[in-house]
Amino acid sequence: MYCSIPGLALWLALGLLAGCGGGDEPPPPRERTPLDMTTTGTITGEVRYEGDVPTMATVNFGSFRQCFSQHTGPVPRGDALVQNGRVENAFVYVKEGLEERVFLIPTEPVTIDQRGCLYVPHVAGAQVGQAIRFVNSDPTLHNVHGRPAGSSAWNVSLARKGANRTVRVGVPEVGVSVRCDLHPWMQGWLGVVDHPYFAVTGADGHFTLPNVPPGDYVVAVWHERFGTRESRVSLVPTGTATVDFTLTGQ
Repeated sequence: MYCSIPGLALWLALGLLAGCGGGDEPPPPRERTPLDMTTTGTITGEVRYEGDVPTMATVNFGSFRQCFSQHTGPVPRGDALVQNGRVENAFVYVKEGLEERVFLIPTEPVTIDQRGCLYVPHVAGAQVGQAIRFVNSDPTLHNVHGRPAGSSAWNVSLARKGANRTVRVGVPEVGVSVRCDLHPWMQGWLGVVDHPYFAVTGADGHFTLPNVPPGDYVVAVWHERFGTRESRVSLVPTGTATVDFTLTGQ
């Protein structure tokens, strides 16, 4: 189901919609595939950028005083963060090779904050069925509008500071857009996979996927602006496999 929002006036008049889509009930438990921790290994590497780094715009807060007053200077949009050739905010995950395995869904939620009229973190990952908790830390009205392509959209209101709502995504999808309709620059991204082997790169572009069972895999990287890459990786028992990705401008 998709929630349509006819306009800002209706939001203000009704105090925002209660929300729809994005189920908040955990899925029924499935039997976990045994994992022999004495044989697991690690997949690690870096995400790099090749070429001239494209210009990254700064956020235009417009007339929203409660947003721009929380910042002391220009705020980058976060879609092209590259330092010394290393890419930040890239989502790295095992794309193929785990299809026969079932993993426990973590009981701890993934928390994404709306702070300074930005989504923090800008890119986050979760497992299918895991609770994703959105929090409003701002003294202003926000909503959370998630638009996955393969499952139900959600649109939940966070009408005051301290408000929070939880959603769960029921099928894997990488690159799920999450926006605030009231502040059009506010966009975050989700990578949702059905296993725990994913990571978001920091400023050093590095990633580590620990406790991976031995096997043959396709490891992929996704970036909102620089696109995707894939690489085949073979991991021997207790071994470490290194895979580096090189992205270019789109």
